Amino acid sequence: MAVDVWFALAILIAPVFAEYAKIRTKVERPFNFIAGAGIFFLLAIAFTADFFTFAGGAAVYGVYLFEFLGWLFLLIGVLWAALGLMK
Repeated sequence: MAVDVWFALAILIAPVFAEYAKIRTKVERPFNFIAGAGIFFLLAIAFTADFFTFAGGAAVYGVYLFEFLGWLFLLIGVLWAALGLMK
């Protein structure tokens, strides 16, 4: 679980480094998708907390849902940013 937290934080820091490198102004919206992916990964981690063990199977589906949305937003954001920076 600790690896997931560091992964989510690394994704959230990526737009900050893009702003520092002055490439975020070229492609603004893709980095918003990347930051959104970090938020979704943090939500997926939150569903693994002990509080949600009482919910049983519903917590597992919450983890699956938010991890899927996180990977989807990350894929869209990275591909969109790469295409925008190559222009």
